Amino acid sequence: MVGASSAVAQTVTEEATLINWWYSATFGTGFYKIGPAVATVIRLPFSYRVQAMEPGSIGVNLLAPVTVAAYHLNLHELNEFNLNQDVAAASILPGAEVEIPMTERWRLKPFAQAGVGSEFSDPKLVATMYTGGVRSLYRFAGDEYPVSLGNALFLAGYRVRDGSERQGLGAFQLGLNMGTPWSVPLWNGPAYLNAHFISTAYYSKLAFANPEPGGLSVYREYQVGFSFRTARPVSLMGFGADTLGLGFRFARGLRGLSLVTEFPF
Repeated sequence: MVGASSAVAQTVTEEATLINWWYSATFGTGFYKIGPAVATVIRLPFSYRVQAMEPGSIGVNLLAPVTVAAYHLNLHELNEFNLNQDVAAASILPGAEVEIPMTERWRLKPFAQAGVGSEFSDPKLVATMYTGGVRSLYRFAGDEYPVSLGNALFLAGYRVRDGSERQGLGAFQLGLNMGTPWSVPLWNGPAYLNAHFISTAYYSKLAFANPEPGGLSVYREYQVGFSFRTARPVSLMGFGADTLGLGFRFARGLRGLSLVTEFPF
């Protein structure tokens, strides 16, 4: 039994290097596959609205998302879940964002976040992370079939404190979200069925280890998905959201499935 436990711990330790610190902290709730490793991510989007955005005035939000990542988590074997062996990493990325109403239909959202993450490997690793930039969202005229165009430009990166690993990158995102009325009421109210497409270009390439540092890198990533937007918020894991759906991410060597609670712009 001791030998088996050591083998499992060693597997987790080796696979821990496959996680990109920043990517795991910002992926959202879901799972993704990088080479041979599958990471299950749970992201708790803690936030506090200091001031709501209104016509002629900006909005201010404080952010403190907490992320926990595990490897090969089988939902049919949760009774065998071992906190010390199966949880690979945890992070918190606090910061703030400002919502600026440029016009009635166009909004800019500058943001900045910096935090810390830890891998529960042997030896234990700690990394500092950062991300910041600006997001833009434009809503076209027409409320019956709403269409939104989003884009984002930001910098991100991380550095392991022992100096063994670091990465900095820039990214540009372009997204389109289209909605159509849904004939079946959800949660006792009208609903919209949304479909979205998001393209992300990284510079320099988003690097993962597979199995060596930099052995797998991503230059372009794509996401397609669908969601339902309800007339009133729905409680999910203690958080209120009026949009629920799934997003499918894919790139060379990367596959992912994430929970969608908003069009991320």
